[in-house]
Amino acid sequence: MQKGPKPAELALSKEEQQGLETLVRRHGTPQQLAKRGKVVLAAGEGKRNAEIARELKVSVDTVRT
Repeated sequence: MQKGPKPAELALSKEEQQGLETLVRRHGTPQQLAKRGKVVLAAGEGKRNAEIARELKVSVDTVRT
């Protein structure tokens, strides 16, 4: 059972998804930017904010913004 409201759908193009995946995996990427990229990728998979927050160990407020 999924909790919380379903966020607006986020559709990523293949190029956007690949760019974010590259950014997240690069060792030189600042942690804050990598974390944000992971949030966007998870949202692009259709995950809910609470689920993303739990997986990435951040607050729901961080995911929402």
